[in-house]
Amino acid sequence: MRTDRVAPSAPSVTSRLVPPHPRPAPAPPVPPAALRFPEGRAVPPCLQGLRLPPGGRARAPMEEPLALHPVKLYVYDLSKGMARRLSPLMLGKQLDGIWHTSIIVHKDEFFYGSGGISSCAPGGTLLGPPDTVVDLGNTEVTEEIFLEYLSSLGESMFRGESYNLFEHNCNTFSNEVAQFLTGRKIPSYITDLPSEVLATPFGQALRPLLDSIQIQPPGGNTFSRHNGQS
Repeated sequence: MRTDRVAPSAPSVTSRLVPPHPRPAPAPPVPPAALRFPEGRAVPPCLQGLRLPPGGRARAPMEEPLALHPVKLYVYDLSKGMARRLSPLMLGKQLDGIWHTSIIVHKDEFFYGSGGISSCAPGGTLLGPPDTVVDLGNTEVTEEIFLEYLSSLGESMFRGESYNLFEHNCNTFSNEVAQFLTGRKIPSYITDLPSEVLATPFGQALRPLLDSIQIQPPGGNTFSRHNGQS
């Protein structure tokens, strides 16, 4: 008996191999945006180089964080309590002290007087320990940069011959250095003292004599550009 063979049918259109649909190329990554501050406000040096990735979260540069160094203000009463007792009689107003100040940073004490900028170990002058210690915060300024900064001050604003008891004294120096290191000023009761004294008749009468007074606490070493002190 003869069997008829059925010829294979041609593949249908739906059974043919269809090439896959090409995937869209990935979008290029969005580069980080530079950190921006409001117009007129400078980016602090410690934030320069900081980038903001998409989403706004800050990402620090790939480098080790800078070390923080404590900054203190030593406050001495040169009158040893006499100003508090005698100022109401002599000036007609209460003064709590005649203030001398210094900056303590990088394990040394720095101050300014008629001999220029000087340094010593903390509390190392003949004034002894301070009457008050004010915490000014921390600084990222390294010792090397700080000593270079002091050198520039000693050759310009704070030479020994520039000293003046009322207008350009140890407290002027401490205030300048404190702002360089931390952005903070020293307490106003210290910087306002000369104007308080000169606002009284007694202070005005004594000004010619007081202007000639030069203060240089003994025990410090004159600052040197090469090694920080001589």
